[in-house]
Amino acid sequence: MSLQEEKKKKVFWPWLAAPVSGVLLSLCFPGWNLSGLIWVWILPLLPAIWRGEKKRYGFTLGYLSGLAFWLLNLKWLWTVSGLGAIALGAFLALYFGLWGMIAVSVGNPWKKRDLKSTKAGEGAGNIQKAIDKKLAGRNKSGLLGGALTDSMSSLKFASINAAAWVGLEWLRGWVFTGFGWNGLGVAFHDTPVLAQGAELVGVTGLAFTPVFFGAVLIQTGRRLMHEAKTGRLKPRLDFGVAALLLAVQFCYGVWRLKEVRDWEMERVRILLVQQNIPQDMKWDPREGAAIIQGYADATTQAIEDLEISAEQQMREHPDEPLELQTPDLVIWPESAMPVPLYFAENLEGYLVYDSVRHMLNQEVRPLGYFTLIAGMNEVEADWDGQRASQKLGGRMYNSLVAVAPNGNLDTSIQSYRKLHLVIFGEYIPFVNDLTFLKKLFEFSSGESFSGNFQAGDSTDPLVVPMSDSEIEIIPSVCFEDTVGRLTRKFVRPAPQMIVNVTNDGWFKESEASAQHMANARFRAIELRRPMVRAANTGVSAIISVSGSLYDPVTGERQVIENDAGSHFTQDTLYGHAYAPKHGVVTLYALAGDWFAWLMMGWVVVSIVKSRVKRA
Repeated sequence: MSLQEEKKKKVFWPWLAAPVSGVLLSLCFPGWNLSGLIWVWILPLLPAIWRGEKKRYGFTLGYLSGLAFWLLNLKWLWTVSGLGAIALGAFLALYFGLWGMIAVSVGNPWKKRDLKSTKAGEGAGNIQKAIDKKLAGRNKSGLLGGALTDSMSSLKFASINAAAWVGLEWLRGWVFTGFGWNGLGVAFHDTPVLAQGAELVGVTGLAFTPVFFGAVLIQTGRRLMHEAKTGRLKPRLDFGVAALLLAVQFCYGVWRLKEVRDWEMERVRILLVQQNIPQDMKWDPREGAAIIQGYADATTQAIEDLEISAEQQMREHPDEPLELQTPDLVIWPESAMPVPLYFAENLEGYLVYDSVRHMLNQEVRPLGYFTLIAGMNEVEADWDGQRASQKLGGRMYNSLVAVAPNGNLDTSIQSYRKLHLVIFGEYIPFVNDLTFLKKLFEFSSGESFSGNFQAGDSTDPLVVPMSDSEIEIIPSVCFEDTVGRLTRKFVRPAPQMIVNVTNDGWFKESEASAQHMANARFRAIELRRPMVRAANTGVSAIISVSGSLYDPVTGERQVIENDAGSHFTQDTLYGHAYAPKHGVVTLYALAGDWFAWLMMGWVVVSIVKSRVKRA
């Protein structure tokens, strides 16, 4: 290879390595589910960043990697808005870029620091030669032949890179209401042993291990290559520490999975109803009555099927004890009832449409003693004692409602008003002042903008009755089940379960709903509360306190899916959720994202120390 070709190779490969790393990372998540790549995706990116020194260089490589990741990872957004997919991907890639700036500076073990003899005008190749010369001339009489010093340096830089990643993931989930979607820890959604640590550090904290391990592995490999040339091999203490960290995470998961199975549980019988309604039909006002009736009919049929199954079992096995399969909770998804639920300052309770009132009182409630939970929009009304009409400029909420088994319908409804609104989905900031934003929304989404939703203000769980006790519901609507810092605010030391109602029909039969499910499963682990998800197009499922989709008693998979394994189907599911009777409160429930804050602090300290040394 000629000198010119060698120079081209050195200049070109980092710019290829960066997007390759982004693509490898995107393959870890639903849509591809090659989760094992979480351990290798960073291996092309870090050496590419570490060969440089300028922050602009590190930012650019990080940004390219992030752009490749997000454009591929969020391709499902094209079903709603191609412009939105590109804009969101370009914005989220900034966090990769910021990480690249940290990695190339205070997180760079190959950076020239105290090599005064290296002139400012020298290129990266000469800098590297100077570093290698310094390493070769190191005093070999030190402890373990310098291995301890090398290893401590390696661990320091690996921890800075890992801490920066964790901190920036947390920041991404918070800035502008946040978008914490598909952090590195979510790649463990189908690796339950490695996922259990989320109850300590949150799913964001789980990102530390793969970044730390990758950074140590790269440094170890580089030093081994150098030592092989000099013929002086040293012990690799840093790699041992990284392997030990992974072993501790694995052993903790094994121990915790076994322990939670022995907890005393409150069993809750669940009936999920999924209608798989296309989004264009969902908001057609002419289809509202048919949609609601469809949910009522599906519920009626499911309960009748349970009764028939019980009768058949009695005939076939008359001497065996029989447990009646009657639900405690029947759950319909977000916007299952596409008609407003009216409220007013001078009105006690709610006003329900006559058609909905009749359906609930005459068809659904007589089916058994259960609480119906469903998604519904609350709309502020003008109420004159006889008639109600939507109040001009009144408040609107995207809500989860719980309809009690009996009593006056208007006063027996509890509601949770969604707290975490989706920007440009449920509200557009400054839309009244910047009217072009409304037009931009309608152009990109193909839907009319009906006005901003307001955010609720309550973090109290809903208390609903069961046949012989009661259970506390931690409510969440739509993407709220991906926001751990919000869900933890509802935790109380009592038997509780998380109920999420969502509608991912916007994104048709894309991987969006599977990715949504993967993110949501970590709320069950973080809080050790079972989660029940009712989705319009899936994934509707019951998740155990260990994040599993299988009933811990019967071993049955509790997911609505067809014979081909697809969740894009119309069906019902009867199953069981198991809520810890003693209401264990996890470290994450108590302290939230303490680990991410600690990591942010460590990075800030490292940056300050670096600046002080240069001063």
